Amino acid sequence: MTKTVTSLFHSEHHANDAASRLKHAGIPASAIDIWTTPHNLAPLLEDLGVPRTDAHAYAEGVIRGGTVVIVKCDPSDVGTVVDILDREGVLDLDEQRAAWNSEGWEGAAAAEQAGEVRGAPEAAREMVDKDRPEVVVHGRIRVQSFRVERREP
Repeated sequence: MTKTVTSLFHSEHHANDAASRLKHAGIPASAIDIWTTPHNLAPLLEDLGVPRTDAHAYAEGVIRGGTVVIVKCDPSDVGTVVDILDREGVLDLDEQRAAWNSEGWEGAAAAEQAGEVRGAPEAAREMVDKDRPEVVVHGRIRVQSFRVERREP
């Protein structure tokens, strides 16, 4: 089972620094995605197991000038990836979402109406069932389990 680790950075510069540190730690460049434009970001994140409300919040963060880093890794590498990403420049998605909501942003509400769990972000984090991946929050970093199914030709 592959893990998807997601984070929102204050700037592209911080995201690129984190990606460089990840590569230096042995994470393959092909496992690291950096997003500076929101086009198709939310659907991609949902496909990787990110809850809809988080996926839309990450896209909003990019719209507001942030940069999203997505790392696909083995479970044994999660601790290293989280430690590297959880440094200067990474933003707390829950704090950002609360600030945007106070400004009138309705992204979270729209995502909830589209089928996501209503209530506090903690409720969504704790929801685990056979059809949804587990979401674990490590400080400002989120980790999703994602089963990669390979089909034989």
